Amino acid sequence: MKIVSLTKTFSGHEFIEAAIEALYGFVDKFVFVNSGVSWTGERGNTVKPAIEAWQKENDKDNKIVHLDCNLREQKLQYDIGYEYIRTNFDCDWIMIFDSDEVWDYSNLQCVKKHLYTATMFNSIGAKMHTYIKSPFYRVVPPEMCIPTVFIRPIHYTLQGIRGNGVTPRFVPDDLFFHHFTYVRFKEEDVFKKIDTSLLGDREDVPQTQLVDMEKWKKEKWNKMPKAYNFHTTKSFERSWHRIKTIGIDDLPETVRDKEIIRRAN
Repeated sequence: MKIVSLTKTFSGHEFIEAAIEALYGFVDKFVFVNSGVSWTGERGNTVKPAIEAWQKENDKDNKIVHLDCNLREQKLQYDIGYEYIRTNFDCDWIMIFDSDEVWDYSNLQCVKKHLYTATMFNSIGAKMHTYIKSPFYRVVPPEMCIPTVFIRPIHYTLQGIRGNGVTPRFVPDDLFFHHFTYVRFKEEDVFKKIDTSLLGDREDVPQTQLVDMEKWKKEKWNKMPKAYNFHTTKSFERSWHRIKTIGIDDLPETVRDKEIIRRAN
């Protein structure tokens, strides 16, 4: 079975090394679509340099491919990578992950089983362990959002944002990955991510709105881990109900020795 991964990049470099290290023995190729401009118009991709530094020392099997662009829409970034994969690789599955999403080895073993047995499905979704402010602050219970992570390349174009239009879709009860969605070296980068995520969500659901962010910073962000119902999207506040403080052994193996963990300790 051949698996090629697809990742759009701009910011969120803190976890990309850990993400690649976890998947290096699992996927056959990595395709990174690197935009020089963010969805908000900011310039300066921070993820590609981090990938290249890791690649120079560790990509012994030449698995990493870079596609560069200047695009302000995530769908267009995904479209470039999807077309490239379909044109250049004869793969069974495309794995989609963001630069702040990390898999642990036990869940990769779990997903191998599902990739072989999900013969009636064209896509697989996974639940998320979501992290806010600190890599030791995990949202519980798991949030409602269950993104698509594996798709069969059966369509000429990518269906939906992140392949969420590829059906039928299977969501195993036992499949999770780790999403460090609002964890960054700098607090200001978290709030940039919140603004960027809003634009990305609006590509899929145009009426998406943020909560009052000044109030959210004061009443939710500044009180973590003692905060409740703190999702930043209106009407979804309860999807992030509360925070459980976890230990280093609860984190993916490839994250545990990274700088962001040392800073958090």
